[in-house]
Amino acid sequence: MHTLKDLVGKQERVIFVGKDATVREAAKAMAEVNVGCTAVMEDGHIVGLFTERDILKRVLLKDLDVDAVRVSDVMTTDIISTGTGQSVIDAHHLMKRHHIRHLPVLDEFGKLQGVLSIRDLLVDHLEDMRRYLALAEG
Repeated sequence: MHTLKDLVGKQERVIFVGKDATVREAAKAMAEVNVGCTAVMEDGHIVGLFTERDILKRVLLKDLDVDAVRVSDVMTTDIISTGTGQSVIDAHHLMKRHHIRHLPVLDEFGKLQGVLSIRDLLVDHLEDMRRYLALAEG
């Protein structure tokens, strides 16, 4: 069974912005690496998540200026996170229970190791299923 440490080690597209970044700056950073979420960092610690959904609901639908609004004003601060030792299955259940699409993964010292998306977990599950089927056939 995989743990989240295995998955965050595979991540190639993780981005971070400071809380004073504008919405446009954060959105550009996310678009450049084709991710739907960025961790918002302050003094080496995660203080929020800024997602595509935040852009839609908290910025665009309220007609806010993407060049004037700071990420800290519209980011998600009620963060559900987990540790690197958690199993992928348990992480999936955690995300489902809390209706979240992005899950920050912290090490034993509380340092951010990565942000996994529900897609990351599904891809891992599909890879497990392929391996299982290959073993069953072989």
